[in-house]
Amino acid sequence: MIHLVTPSARALGTSLLRRRQQPSQQLLSTISIRRGFASLHVEDETQHCSHHNLLILGKPGGGKGTISGKILRDFSQFRHVSTGDELRQHVRNGTDLGKEAKNYMDAGCLVPDDVMIKMVMGDAVEAVKTGQSLLLDGFPRTMEQAVALDKNLDVDLVINLCIPNETIIERISDRWIHPASGRVYNYSYKPPKVTGKDDETGEPLVQREDDKPESVLKRLQKYDEATSPLVRYYEEKGVIQTFRGTMSDVIYPEVKGWLDDQLAEDDASATV
Repeated sequence: MIHLVTPSARALGTSLLRRRQQPSQQLLSTISIRRGFASLHVEDETQHCSHHNLLILGKPGGGKGTISGKILRDFSQFRHVSTGDELRQHVRNGTDLGKEAKNYMDAGCLVPDDVMIKMVMGDAVEAVKTGQSLLLDGFPRTMEQAVALDKNLDVDLVINLCIPNETIIERISDRWIHPASGRVYNYSYKPPKVTGKDDETGEPLVQREDDKPESVLKRLQKYDEATSPLVRYYEEKGVIQTFRGTMSDVIYPEVKGWLDDQLAEDDASATV
């Protein structure tokens, strides 16, 4: 059994992770929390590795998925935790956690934070066992969720993607679909051959209600309201880096450089 311990240890800068095995395989692992936040540093007789909890923040339509994919490609130590995907998987598989979540979903209620945290912690324990770090995508989204998560797991690296609302509105509102087939067109980079018509059937394209400029703007405003306190929270902890721009291919090299520096610093301190 693995216990992730953070409360008072966060103030002292150290914490212990004890893993109990069969007598012939007994192992004591130590978790060191450095730089004032939890960076899990697992040691045993044969390996020396570091564990991080990386959160990526980004507006809907702001390229968060693209940047996450590039991080996972270039930093194989990270395990992707998309809470939305994981929640759906738990429900499909009929796990105890999935059944609990489904009760709320069927009642038209939001899944409570404590249920989401249980799911994240399950991934955290598995990641520590395999020597992986976590890339958190989709949770926490609010200040309240961040504080609740901190009681169990510290986020020690945060990437904040700051894309202008105008860019996102233009990008999403240029998206039109062919309802029958699900084919998606975008007038910015993948336009139909004939304006307003599906390439294969010639049938009219439609714009989803959520893709209309006024709907996109409302969604972005709600995101800003919920996320601004969260950004300040991680700024006060000194673990967040904001990246500004309009194109993921331009932003990502800066993200990669920052992550390289953070992980290199951690590796250097681990060898001291």
